[in-house]
Amino acid sequence: MTTRSPLTHLLLTGALLGGLLLTACAPSEEPEVGSSMTPQPSASAVPPSTPKPSMSGPVVPPPAKDGQPISVRGLVERVELEGGCTVLRADNGTTYQLMGGDPNVVKPGATVRISGRLRADIMTICQMGPVLEVDSAQPA
Repeated sequence: MTTRSPLTHLLLTGALLGGLLLTACAPSEEPEVGSSMTPQPSASAVPPSTPKPSMSGPVVPPPAKDGQPISVRGLVERVELEGGCTVLRADNGTTYQLMGGDPNVVKPGATVRISGRLRADIMTICQMGPVLEVDSAQPA
């Protein structure tokens, strides 16, 4: 019989225990004794139960493509977000972020008819809807 050092016994015991732990923690293809034989769906196969948030208000696409002239009627509002933005809450349900226009006509609280062009090439801090570059505005 050979004599092993205490360090060798410790290393062999550690390796044996580590192997047992890995085997015990590994997923099994076989059902456990006493468990149901009916397969259970995995967590990824179960649809999420959290409802998706709904958007407030109607979602109405812009009435024209980028750069095409449009004419819309609506209420001018000042939104105090990121330094403030002037928007038009159009009668068609779309909110436009206004760019330009006569400040004596395009002012908060005014109902106006605006002719202009949609500008998809411009990004803004407010992100309150498509940017509408005002060519002309008159009280409605």
